[in-house]
Amino acid sequence: MITLKRNIKFLLTSLFLIITLGLWVSSPISAKGQDQDRVQDPATHGGDAVDADMDGVAGNGQGSAGSMGEGIESAKQSLTRVSERVNNPEVGEQLRVMTESHAQVQTKAKTALQNMSARSRSMKFIFGPSYQNAGELKAQAAQLRSDAGELASLKEELTSTTDQTEVQGAMDSLEEEAVALEAQVEQELEGFSLFGWLNRILSGY
Repeated sequence: MITLKRNIKFLLTSLFLIITLGLWVSSPISAKGQDQDRVQDPATHGGDAVDADMDGVAGNGQGSAGSMGEGIESAKQSLTRVSERVNNPEVGEQLRVMTESHAQVQTKAKTALQNMSARSRSMKFIFGPSYQNAGELKAQAAQLRSDAGELASLKEELTSTTDQTEVQGAMDSLEEEAVALEAQVEQELEGFSLFGWLNRILSGY
């Protein structure tokens, strides 16, 4: 009985060390992956290296490189226009603060997506996807929905129909972006892995 307990403890300890090593190794791999995402296209860029940006994240669907981030950018532009026109200084300030918050969400989401997509196939097969970055993406999607709810309240304080329409458009854009982020997370989490379940537990995802 004692021997069995020791074997189980040894197995769990080994698994823990393996997953810890994998998480540690994944950090430099991500950095290399981002460097590899830089593409060379002499025909269109005169030989300069160009950041592939989000092109390596997903090729289709709502999480495509072309659409990712557009919802936030559209909302920022709409809210900036309204904040410059609105007669209520307090509402204008709230809109400006929210626009800055959206810029931070955009940066955090982009970084998390790049980190997830940069993980090599072998790392994904052994340790699974980066649940830490997946959690970050879900948190940013939740933030966008929270901001949309706050905008609904601010919208009621606006007297201009044009401003109300712009704010509603920003709310819709934020919701679409939240859906796109969540779809991207689900896509990145697909696939089989040997120790992904343990990685998930340790990451608290």
